[in-house]
Amino acid sequence: MIKIIHTADIHLGKNFGDSLGEKGKEYRIQLLKSLENIVDLAINENASLLIIAGDLFDSNQIHDIIIRKVSSSFEKLHAKGIAVCILPGTHDPYNDESIYRFVSFPPNVTVLTDGHNKETYENLGLTVYGKAFDGKQIGKNPLLGLSVSNESKYNIGIAHCSVRIEGLVEKDAMILDKNEIAGSGLDYLALGHWHSFRDLSQGNTKAFYCGSPEPISMDQKGSGNVAMVTIYEKGNIKVEPISVGTKRFDQMEIDVGSVKSINDIINIIEAKSDPNLILKVTLSGLSNMNCIYSPKDIEEDLSKKFFYLRILDRSHISPKEIRVEDFPEETVTGRFIRIMRQKIESASDEEEKWVCEEALKLGFAILQGSSQVI
Repeated sequence: MIKIIHTADIHLGKNFGDSLGEKGKEYRIQLLKSLENIVDLAINENASLLIIAGDLFDSNQIHDIIIRKVSSSFEKLHAKGIAVCILPGTHDPYNDESIYRFVSFPPNVTVLTDGHNKETYENLGLTVYGKAFDGKQIGKNPLLGLSVSNESKYNIGIAHCSVRIEGLVEKDAMILDKNEIAGSGLDYLALGHWHSFRDLSQGNTKAFYCGSPEPISMDQKGSGNVAMVTIYEKGNIKVEPISVGTKRFDQMEIDVGSVKSINDIINIIEAKSDPNLILKVTLSGLSNMNCIYSPKDIEEDLSKKFFYLRILDRSHISPKEIRVEDFPEETVTGRFIRIMRQKIESASDEEEKWVCEEALKLGFAILQGSSQVI
């Protein structure tokens, strides 16, 4: 029996910019902790091999502190006799500036490159194949030119790419057809690039995306895992997701027209409270003038109940709630409201009336200083 830990898309060193505010630095540290969790899992499970299917790093410009911590983690595996096989991905491509050209990892670490696209582990009866992304192979098959031989009992592939799914995924930096998986001659294909756990096995080849060990963006569901690959015998391979992440992203939308007060909005958001949750809330719909709220104030009030909370206001005041008498005619807002009211009243049909009402909503929001108008 051979145990392999398959991970990918850790994105060490990622700069989250404004998306996580002050929590961005803390989350970068969390990504390093996720690698430590993976290393501990490999040791505790007596794994023989750790596969990293691309994007270990978020770019080729990585701080020395991160590199030292990665090397230290790999040293722990070296001390336990666990090998590491890395494939450069789309974020850390094997080009002239590749970080993998300048970093010296412990002797248990192999980086697959254009000049070294396979590694044989004789003690395991296993050969690993992979074509590193170099930034030039746009739209290419990542298995093209990899000649699978019979020198080992088991043949494992690594690919950092998309799998073509008609109507959903047609193009990408590197892309595979499902029939190419089936015809690869591989026993297992370790996929990276998609950040959720997914089974894309074809024919006699088990093929899985392990997903990223921590979510990297708001739209990711199913992140937080590695793949535990257990080879019992030729044709008998078990693959299961193992949770290693702690953080998760989620999104929700609140129709402000369905609430009566600011407390209703707060209660809906607060019901999601979780110190490990990164939550994006979108306020939408038509609000009434009696429900006055500040997204920033709500964020500040509830921020300690989440790892990170962001509220976007995409709502608008209902035209019926915009009262002419509240805005003097000599003001820009007052003049605008009166002009649009006249246009709404003189509209020749329902479509023209609807367009004028939409213009009133958007124009009023802009004049009131809304920074969230789209």
